[in-house]
Amino acid sequence: MRPTLLKGHFLLAMPSMGDERFERSVIYILSHDSEGAMGFIVNQPAEGLTLEDIGTQLPASVANTGLKNIPVFVGGPVQSDYGFILHSTDYPPQNPPQEASAPEDSLVGMTQSLEILIDAAQARGPQHMRLLLGYTGWGAGQLEGELQENAWLTCPATLEDIFSPDPHALYELCIQRLGFDLALLSQQGGEA
Repeated sequence: MRPTLLKGHFLLAMPSMGDERFERSVIYILSHDSEGAMGFIVNQPAEGLTLEDIGTQLPASVANTGLKNIPVFVGGPVQSDYGFILHSTDYPPQNPPQEASAPEDSLVGMTQSLEILIDAAQARGPQHMRLLLGYTGWGAGQLEGELQENAWLTCPATLEDIFSPDPHALYELCIQRLGFDLALLSQQGGEA
């Protein structure tokens, strides 16, 4: 059986999941293939945490601008000490292949390079970007198993939702788009 590839989709945590790290989370799947999947939670701001708080060695060209106030999001439990930047694909890396990636069929690119912040401080950055600590990851077949156990709902992602100015409302908005009533979502899974 060939796995359903979910790159470019959201995973929505079911109420029955039982892992509080993912409660009401919306995860953008950046990559998914037979070897596993990688994504970022896009609706969980790290309350009160900004770039200035985590960027102890920011260049002055960034630290002395409003960019220092960019909110930080919890991207997931894997490598939670590492920063990642999701960005709109209107930002090409200046020195390919660098650390940035935005394949042709992706809604977003991802980088760990400070160059994107330096460029943004000089009005040469992407229209949208989100700073995240950590990511979510699954080994081969792991995500497919969780889907069979009804741990996640899936829906197509949009650029507007990934960079939503109201991330706290994103989970319920996606559930409603799927036609579900959040209050009626089953706490228990089953098989047909």
